[in-house]
Amino acid sequence: MKYFNFLFFLLFLNVYAQNVNSPALPNPPLLPEITENKLEKKDSFRDENFSNVGLDGKYVNDTILYGLDSQVTSIIKALKKSNDSQYNFSLKKRLEKTFNAEIKKEILELFISLKYSGGIDAANYILENYESKRYSNALLGLAISYLKEFDDKEKLKKILIEILENKEGNVVSIAAYYLGELNSLEYSKNMMEVFEKYSGNDGARREILIALGKMAAVDYQDRIYEISLDNYESPSIKAAAIEALSYFAPEKVTANADLYLQSNNNNLNVKLAIIASLSKDPSLKSKEILQGFLRDSDDNIRFKAINAIKGHNDSSAKDILIYKIKSDPSLKVREASAKALIDMDLGDIEIKNIMFDFKIDNNFKISMFSYLLDKDSLKALSIALEMVNNGNINRPSNVLKGIASMLAAKKGNFDNFYSKIIDSKNVDLRHFALKGAIYNKSSSLYDKLKKIKSETNSEYIKMLLKDY
Repeated sequence: MKYFNFLFFLLFLNVYAQNVNSPALPNPPLLPEITENKLEKKDSFRDENFSNVGLDGKYVNDTILYGLDSQVTSIIKALKKSNDSQYNFSLKKRLEKTFNAEIKKEILELFISLKYSGGIDAANYILENYESKRYSNALLGLAISYLKEFDDKEKLKKILIEILENKEGNVVSIAAYYLGELNSLEYSKNMMEVFEKYSGNDGARREILIALGKMAAVDYQDRIYEISLDNYESPSIKAAAIEALSYFAPEKVTANADLYLQSNNNNLNVKLAIIASLSKDPSLKSKEILQGFLRDSDDNIRFKAINAIKGHNDSSAKDILIYKIKSDPSLKVREASAKALIDMDLGDIEIKNIMFDFKIDNNFKISMFSYLLDKDSLKALSIALEMVNNGNINRPSNVLKGIASMLAAKKGNFDNFYSKIIDSKNVDLRHFALKGAIYNKSSSLYDKLKKIKSETNSEYIKMLLKDY
């Protein structure tokens, strides 16, 4: 009996406890949810402009100064999207004090995008102490890039040439690259001397050659040309020499393209460098070689060649581009070919024919139509009307439905198209017509829309037409 009394007492106590509210603790200030090892996607700072949410400026500033690295990372991501510069001073302090190299990198990237020059001292500190602090090449390169934008360029050139002449490893490549970006023609002699004596690092020698090309160091044109043909040099170095020549003597590359290919066993880097040079030479010979690259087995080469052909607006490539659209095994090559035809205004009839070719993938057709719609809406509308006239609107193809969905969301006068599909028995097609007519405030279909609203039993359509 005592046992049952004890059970009854426990039951009573449990019921009592459930009906008594525990005292409420005061709510702390709203903080972003943080996981030490991984930033949560539902972070309170995510994708926000802080002036538009319930976080005052002091709170955000304090978080930048004293918060966790992961909190600061979240703030920086939001600021990159909002372009909000009101927290630059606090970020500058964090940049100077933090030991986290990744945070330094993210803040410098943000300052570059905001065009804020307050990080000069911190960037110079990184450049002066990259060895002792063992900063990454990525952070060093970003610091140099920042100084290139906001600090004394002549001072920076002197530091970089000192690195080039006295250091080893990847840092030499970085210095050479930025000397080229800074157009350091006055140091071209120093750079060529380093190239000639530097045998242990092809990466550094490559960057030196390309930098000399960028700064149009014509005094070394003949030497660079010799290097491009030197069988004792690696294909990587010869490719860099070819790229350098493309800046001030692309015709030399065109004249020697066959020789370059034969003597380097069709090396990929050499071919890419040749294409880059041919893209700067508008001669007939250059265009002929580019069309030849469309037969290459590497789809990256074909892709690059197509873009170079488009850059030359080479109408003589029309037939081979049409062939590539229909038959190339690579999707990116087919898409590049279609875009080239559209951009060069060469393929009106061919694009229409492709839309009706059952052997060509429907997704590709829709992608091609989307590109044409962005470039020339009148030509796209013409194709859309032809698709309607030659199709069955009551049993539409996936391509026609795809076209209708795009025209429903595109600003423009597409009333002719909407009017042809608005009475379709296919629900999707009919809804696309309604949405498009409403979105574009179609005056010619106003009475039609009012009639549809008065006759329909569909709550969805009534909702769409609530303003009619």
